[in-house]
Amino acid sequence: MGTLCLCSSLAVSWACHERQAGAGDLRARKVALQREVDGLREATAVLETGQPLLPPDDVAIAVDEGLVRDLIAAQLPFEAEVDRFQARLDAAEVQFRGSPLVRLRGRVSLREDPQVSGTLTAMRALAEMAVEPSTGTLRARLALDHLSIEQAAGLEALVSGSTLDELARSLRMQIAPKLPVVEVPVRVQPLLDLPAVNEGPVRFEAAALPLQVGISRVFAGQGRLWIGVQVRPADVVKKTPPAGQEKRP
Repeated sequence: MGTLCLCSSLAVSWACHERQAGAGDLRARKVALQREVDGLREATAVLETGQPLLPPDDVAIAVDEGLVRDLIAAQLPFEAEVDRFQARLDAAEVQFRGSPLVRLRGRVSLREDPQVSGTLTAMRALAEMAVEPSTGTLRARLALDHLSIEQAAGLEALVSGSTLDELARSLRMQIAPKLPVVEVPVRVQPLLDLPAVNEGPVRFEAAALPLQVGISRVFAGQGRLWIGVQVRPADVVKKTPPAGQEKRP
């Protein structure tokens, strides 16, 4: 019941803006709200089974949306060209509410006359979050869901609405492959070193304990991205002593 009320409230909120925004902005709002609703439904389904949002045996990591915004902003601007047009995305907004949503803003303009321009909005989500095996760093790909052109000052005289939509689609195809991977400054140690013990009643050679690390679940809520990291020990691996090093009795 709570989920249905929430979905209805979001739908009403979207409808209230319908007459105050352009078609592209409405589509962007719809994409954002749909992702938020889907994320909240998934979380509700987990809670209704009596389970916690993150598995109790996992290592829980919380990442603030402000940190991710700064990480993305540090890699701006993103630029692309399509025919006579130049696009530039130079501002980032991040929202962790139901889903990890990223909104990029900028402008698209005519190369020979930059005054002929329009505002550009790209809706993206953090996707495919994983732990890099070699470094243990948390990484996420940016999936570009939607791109729209609004407030096209002067562009209307050159292109129709349908052509603006086609231009937005072409820019989306140009920008999407250039989006960088977001690296969260959290490192999960993938290997534990076990030093040799050569004195005392208990002695053993140096060894290493590899750890199998993976992401079990991700939830966005209250301005934070909650990540469940599953850590499982693998088989102990003996280390080969350096050449010429003699073992002590």
